[in-house]
Amino acid sequence: MGTGVGLAARLRQPTIVLTIPQCHAGALELVPLTQAHSAGMFALWSDSRVTRYSGPVNDYDGNAIAMPAATTQDSDLIIDFWLRAAEDGWGFRWAIMHRSDTGANRFAGTVGFNALAQRAEIAWHLLPEFWGRGIMSAACGLAIEWLAETNATEVEAFIEAANTKSIALATRLGMNAAGYSNDGADQYLMPVTR
Repeated sequence: MGTGVGLAARLRQPTIVLTIPQCHAGALELVPLTQAHSAGMFALWSDSRVTRYSGPVNDYDGNAIAMPAATTQDSDLIIDFWLRAAEDGWGFRWAIMHRSDTGANRFAGTVGFNALAQRAEIAWHLLPEFWGRGIMSAACGLAIEWLAETNATEVEAFIEAANTKSIALATRLGMNAAGYSNDGADQYLMPVTR
C-alpha cells in the first residue's frame, strides 16, 4: 500500500470539499498529518517490516524515495506528498495517535485515502509495536465513518497476496476480494454505508 499515486489520479478533479477533521474513539485519535509528525513518520518508514508491502513510494513530483527511509528528509517527503494531496483535494493521511496508560499520546501510524472519488482507496501503515492490538481496525473504522459523510459509494484497498495481516484487516472491515489486481496487489472492495 504505497504512497505513490499515478499522474492520472492527480489530474482528477476533487469530488468533495476536503475538510480533514480530528476523529476520536477510546484511546485512539486521528489527527491530520503534519510536519510535527516527522519523528514518528521516520520511525514508521525506516522500518523494513512496514515498508515490505508498501509498494513504490514517490515524492509529489514522482521521484522515487528508496525504502526503507534512510533519513528524516526521506520520510518528510512523504508528509509533503500528503499535505499537497490534501491541498489539491484528492487524498490525505491522518496520523494515528494512541493514548498510553500514562496519558501520553504516541504516534502509532497513518491511515487515509490514496484517492477520493465515488470509489475511494484507503491505505494504512502501523508501527510494529502497535500490531495485534486492534488499533488499525479502529482507525480504519473511523476513516470509513468519515468517508460515509462524503459522496463515496465504495471503498477499496490494494494489498499484495503475501501481506496476510492487511488482508485479514480488510476482511474484518467487510472488504472482499474483487478479482482484480494492479501492480501485484489485489483489490479488496466494499460499499460505503451511510
